[in-house]
Amino acid sequence: MKKHIWILIIVLVLTGCQIDMLVSKAGPVETPPVIQEEPLENPENQGENDVSKPNDVEENINDIDIQDDENITERAETQQKTEEAQLLPQETIEQQVNAVSLYTSIRTFDTQLPVSVQMNLAYDRYPLAYNYFLVWGSDINIRENPNTNAKILRKAVIFEKLNLTEAVKGEYLPKYQSDLWYKVYWKTGEVIQNGYVFGALGEPREFQFEKMEKEINLLKQEVENNTTAFISNYKNRNGVAPAYQGKDEDIYGTLRYQGAPAYEEPDTRAAFRYISDGTLVTVLGEDEKFYKITTLNFEGEYYVPKKYVSFNNNVQKLNQVIIVDRKNQNQGVFEFKDGQWNLVSYTLATTGAKEKYKFETPLGYYMAIEKKTKFLYLDDVTREIAGYAPYAVRFTGGAYIHGVPVDFEKKDGKLVDPGHKEYLFTLGTVPRSHKCVRNYTSHAEFLYNWIEIGKSAVIVIE
Repeated sequence: MKKHIWILIIVLVLTGCQIDMLVSKAGPVETPPVIQEEPLENPENQGENDVSKPNDVEENINDIDIQDDENITERAETQQKTEEAQLLPQETIEQQVNAVSLYTSIRTFDTQLPVSVQMNLAYDRYPLAYNYFLVWGSDINIRENPNTNAKILRKAVIFEKLNLTEAVKGEYLPKYQSDLWYKVYWKTGEVIQNGYVFGALGEPREFQFEKMEKEINLLKQEVENNTTAFISNYKNRNGVAPAYQGKDEDIYGTLRYQGAPAYEEPDTRAAFRYISDGTLVTVLGEDEKFYKITTLNFEGEYYVPKKYVSFNNNVQKLNQVIIVDRKNQNQGVFEFKDGQWNLVSYTLATTGAKEKYKFETPLGYYMAIEKKTKFLYLDDVTREIAGYAPYAVRFTGGAYIHGVPVDFEKKDGKLVDPGHKEYLFTLGTVPRSHKCVRNYTSHAEFLYNWIEIGKSAVIVIE
């Protein structure tokens, strides 16, 4: 199945997001002069967060025009295949999970929120059930029964999401050496329908709430019982880290750029590994040159030169956490209130792709470092400003959680902002960005207004 998935992904034209500066053998690319500031059609929030300033340009690669994602989205909207059009919310789908199965049941999909976490949604524009099925191919048959002789109820399109309740044993298909079928639900208008789709043609997804709860409790205990700081070397502003055995990447895949050396001994001649900008660390002690630290990102005690460790807005009480799930391409947002964690939103997301000229969104525990109403990104060919991402929360290097990217339009030699774009059908599908985490723009705006720097963290899980 993985082979088919990767073939599919290669065939698709993947769209870029914002990443850390591309690092090559020639070194990091230089920031080009910012285009002469011109009035945009939709100016907003000018001032200290004015993204026309050179420091707010991310020296990133806008790999493929965002138009590709928009074309996929337009087709889905025309066919009424979007989440808003056809997905059932959790409370509705729960009524279907316990329905009597007509076939041999292999698994029931009934993910629940842990009892210790209170449901208290502050954002619910796209109500989702906790389990859903992601379609991998185009024109996939949804049948009345789990066999190829059954009536075709409808066709599903690539990247469509369907409510999921059960895996059953159906007709065995020799081509795939499988008899796995999934029972899926959707709505057409106000009518709820269900059918079966062959298992190899998609993938079950879920919100890993139990794992999320475990991670936020672990981090809360760590930061509130220790002295916490974070690694600070955004755009190498605190100095270029030494090369790792002549290379710009250590054996763990962590990049030199926007990183710091973490030495095994308090000596710059000692062995070291890189630790990324934004990483939350526990400070165990210090001497004249180093802070002795640990981090939940990996095991061991290390020594980091003081210039790379920041206590600015250091987290002492952890009240807000955004958890990004790379495996399922979704996220949960939690707030600690009245002695317990509250789930305030859960949505689809899109993370960074592990490809040439792209970077995965890194796993680990990070500081919610800063937020911007928007930031600019560059075209990979012309190296000129190409567009912007709205409502951005930075958590490591040049990686942000942000809304749908917007490419500027050129009119009479000027860059014109066409306005915010809310939605992409490709959200919640496969990694498509350059290290950043894409959200619905309305959700990114919610996070921008909700999050408090100094009380918040971002955790990326698998």
